[in-house]
Amino acid sequence: MRTIVVLPTYQEAENIAGIIAAVLASPVAPDVLVVDDSSPDGTGDVVRGVAAGLPEGRVRLLTRPVKEGLGAAYRSGFAQAVALGYDAVVQMDADGSHPVSALVPMAAALAGGADLVLGSRYVPGGAVDDAWPWYRRLLSRGGNVYARVLLRSDITDLTGGFKMWRASLLARLDLDSLTAAGYAFQIQTTLAALELGARTAQVPILFTERTRGSSKMSRSIVAEAMVAVVRMRRHGAKLR
Repeated sequence: MRTIVVLPTYQEAENIAGIIAAVLASPVAPDVLVVDDSSPDGTGDVVRGVAAGLPEGRVRLLTRPVKEGLGAAYRSGFAQAVALGYDAVVQMDADGSHPVSALVPMAAALAGGADLVLGSRYVPGGAVDDAWPWYRRLLSRGGNVYARVLLRSDITDLTGGFKMWRASLLARLDLDSLTAAGYAFQIQTTLAALELGARTAQVPILFTERTRGSSKMSRSIVAEAMVAVVRMRRHGAKLR
């Protein structure tokens, strides 16, 4: 399957070259699409420099004019990935917290019939490394339980951002209606896929704390996700 990894970035100049190199070295042989919200630290310049030394199309850069959040970045990246004709589209963090090694079992699950494969911290074999602060662990666990209970979902890691999509499923999503801005977008897109009858699989991952740069998590992002889950309970993925 022709595969592309979509990496949304803002202020990731320290990390982006390393994660691109790791992704390109995967046996899955994916291409990379970086969606950068005009990072003032020069993230886009780093990507352009990496791309210049590679065959055309291996690394692409989509520059957005302003910082509009994770959801908006993924909507733009997904639309471009589908338009480019890829068979599989991966979403993952650009800070190195998602293990590139998991792309192999995720691709196998997709080839085996799944439409959406989720890298999960909370299935047997999955874990969060010890460097993650206790309050982040509590927030993550609590957020997942909250979302799973309200949405009556069997997905163990609804808030996780490491997914591999069959492009044909992604093309069926009404991305313009999936308007969550922050991490609620992860829950919203998975719910939208389930509403379409998508076959899902979960692959255990070890989630590691970033070693460079700062986390984008904030109280406002958490609050948005909590409110969005209540709206999804009432109205479904489209929030209305």
